[in-house]
Amino acid sequence: MKRLATSVLCTVAFAAASVTAVFASPPNITGTWKVEQSGNNGTTTSTITLTQSGNGIVGSNAANGNGFTGEFVNDTQINGKWHGPGGAGWLTVYVSPNGHSFNGTWGYNGRAANGSFVGNKFLPPSPLSAAGTWNVAGAGGPSAFVGKMTCKQSGPSVVCLSGGVTLNGKVTPSDPRKVRATFNMGGTSGVFSFWFNNDNNSFNGVWWKGSSSGTPTGRVVGQRSLGG
Repeated sequence: MKRLATSVLCTVAFAAASVTAVFASPPNITGTWKVEQSGNNGTTTSTITLTQSGNGIVGSNAANGNGFTGEFVNDTQINGKWHGPGGAGWLTVYVSPNGHSFNGTWGYNGRAANGSFVGNKFLPPSPLSAAGTWNVAGAGGPSAFVGKMTCKQSGPSVVCLSGGVTLNGKVTPSDPRKVRATFNMGGTSGVFSFWFNNDNNSFNGVWWKGSSSGTPTGRVVGQRSLGG
């Protein structure tokens, strides 16, 4: 019995320590956010600022005078309150592990949910580089260069591999956001050109068979695969 009791106590102590660890490291959501809200009151888009201290959250919407307070109850969920010229109520917020997005529901005090919302944090753009893995989708014309595309960059030189086809490119000297590459696909040569959007994590691209003149053969869009 003594050994059993000791074992149970150790298990309980370990579980308590594990729970403490979970609650001790929520993501940091301090910053400026774009929030899109929908529900019984219609659809709105607003900008809010949030400040986090430990597990506590304080926020405000300067445009409508609403204020927010809340606390992480685990590493992904915030239970909070809102107040402003239109009344007061509750919030339940679920935060992504990296602290870059959230979603949730809200309502007036003592009432069921009135609507839902999603939020995305305003983040500085990633470094400008083609290096990495990209998820590419067709956006018009024949579906070539779609799926996974992996790229390496050394200085202005860019080499990408897409579906077994190698793209040999260079950053355009007059525009560091644009890459122009050549390829040979099944005996057919061509040109592939893509340019980064402002977040540096997505691009638009066009490709031609033969020279880069006239209407492109196809168009693509790419999104950086942040998971590698």
